[in-house]
This record gives sequence, C-alpha cells and structure tokens, in this order.
Amino acid sequence: MNENEFPVLKITNITWDKDHDEFEKLPKEVELNWGTKTWNIDEVSNWLSIKFDWVFNSLNIDQVGTWEYSGCSCCSGGCSCC
Repeated sequence: MNENEFPVLKITNITWDKDHDEFEKLPKEVELNWGTKTWNIDEVSNWLSIKFDWVFNSLNIDQVGTWEYSGCSCCSGGCSCC
C-alpha cells in the first residue's frame, strides 16, 4: 500500500440481533473505506454497531481493495468535488 492508500473493507453475512424495531431495514452487507492502514475485527465490529446503533451476532470481514486519500476534507474516500 502506498502512503495515501487505505483498505476497502467488505462486511458481509451480518446477522443482526432480531430484537430491533426496524430489523428488516438493517443492511446484510456494507462496503466501506477504512480510514487507517490497519484494522482488526474488534475495531470494525465496534464501528458497525455504532454506525447502525444496534448489536449483531456475527459477520464476515474481507479486505477487497484499497482507496486513495486525495486530500479532500469533505469525504473520506476522495471525490470529484476537489
């Protein structure tokens, strides 16, 4: 990975705790641009729980690529606005 490159993580097979008012609306998979070069399951799990304000029972995490930080401060993955 280059200095400006960070991992793209694909979180799949998310099994949410079913005791949620809008259980059916929670995603079964998420792809995200991770903001640091390293990650672990605890960090990603914590991010997912906070992001969707709910707990889950299981998930899979794979690094599926990289994204390059372009210096844009308006978004984590860079964009065409800069």
